[in-house]
Amino acid sequence: MITYHLLGFYGLFVALGGAALRQVLPRGSRAHRLVTRVLLAALLLITALVGLSY
Repeated sequence: MITYHLLGFYGLFVALGGAALRQVLPRGSRAHRLVTRVLLAALLLITALVGLSY
């Protein structure tokens, strides 16, 4: 069964991959800004999902 806590747990691993990708991309590039915004949104979503699981 998939729970909110499990979604947050796996989402955190995806966010770590996004953070690594952000480090590889050149600063100031469009891709770097896009990954940064998506990563921030994902972390906010993970926080909300884990918060709802309790």
